Amino acid sequence: MMSFLNTISGWLILLVGLAISIGLHEIGHLWPAKKFGVKVTKYMIGFGPTLFSRKRGDTEYGIKAIPLGGYIQMIGMLPPSSAFKNASFRRSSSEEVIASEDEDRTFYRLAPWKKLIIMFGGPFANLLISLVLTVVLFSGFGSYERTTTINQIVACVPTKANPNCDQVGIPSPSANAGLKAGDKILELNGKKVSLWSDVEPLLKSSVDKVVTIKVLRAGVEVSLEVKPVLLTLDGTSKPFLGVFLRADRIQQTPLVAVEQLGSMMQSTAQLMLQLPMQAVSAIAEINPNAPRDQNGAISIIGLGQYSGQIAANSEIGWQDKIASQLSLLMSLNVALFIFNMVPLVPLDGGHIAAGLYEWVKRGIWKVRGKAWVQPVDTSRMMPIAYFVAGLLLVLSLVLIIRDIVNPLHI
Repeated sequence: MMSFLNTISGWLILLVGLAISIGLHEIGHLWPAKKFGVKVTKYMIGFGPTLFSRKRGDTEYGIKAIPLGGYIQMIGMLPPSSAFKNASFRRSSSEEVIASEDEDRTFYRLAPWKKLIIMFGGPFANLLISLVLTVVLFSGFGSYERTTTINQIVACVPTKANPNCDQVGIPSPSANAGLKAGDKILELNGKKVSLWSDVEPLLKSSVDKVVTIKVLRAGVEVSLEVKPVLLTLDGTSKPFLGVFLRADRIQQTPLVAVEQLGSMMQSTAQLMLQLPMQAVSAIAEINPNAPRDQNGAISIIGLGQYSGQIAANSEIGWQDKIASQLSLLMSLNVALFIFNMVPLVPLDGGHIAAGLYEWVKRGIWKVRGKAWVQPVDTSRMMPIAYFVAGLLLVLSLVLIIRDIVNPLHI
């Protein structure tokens, strides 16, 4: 029963975190829009039937049943036919009707730089959330790093035929040197070390050389001699000492946290570029017995399952559980930022691209001495919008079905 409740709590944490992230994303659009005088008629978190709403001023604020997105509704997002000098063409019968008193409060009449601020405000909110969570995680909770404390000695030098030392093999450098579990490496070849990342570069210059290693053993400093070797497995070579190390949480500087966020953004962008191939892989994984790609794309259902597993796992301490949930929300906001910056409508990046195009076009007209008389017709991008929306829907369905049939396990 407790495990079930923990699983549910994991789902709730994810959904609440997602709703807050979406809400702040939409505030990132709403606040500058109102500051620039645009009439915003709706601010909604979620899609589907409205669960709650209240009108304040011109804007109806509400929460909908499906918390998987959100939107604000600004008048004049698409310029009406009357905004064009040559209005002989007709748009669809569903063209937005703009009241005469609201003409000066439309989005399309704004200067391009104001449009860019409004449209970038949403993704920027997700980027800011990601930054705050990253600093909290790496500078507050810290990140796990291998220390120089030895948990276990590897008995032999692994080979392809004997990777786990199940058979008697060539003794490892640590076994030859007399290192023991519980030893803490203090120095290697006369140089002080505090983390394994300090030891690794020293090992590279010590391969096949006898060097002094100083350890702390039961409170006493002990000096030994060790000869690291070069281990070659699966086509890769690396210096080998033959130890399993203890990992501890180490608090990082905010600068390191920012670097980690940059790496996360880069890897997320690469994953986005691979989405078509990810969809193909997901189809192949719609089988309970098929192996899952641990680093592949995942649906909101998969994220909920993962969050629930973290909350229900009794082997994970409360601090690690909180850090894992925050890490999940951080990754989610990074994905929301990268995804929304894709320059295709209906995503924010598509509107940002349209704003940049208008800005450049206005500049060209100004250089040519011509007056700017009409906005860029963003409605021409709507066929692309429908195509992108359909593609995203198909991809989402594939990922959801895969995550239900073949869930990802911790």
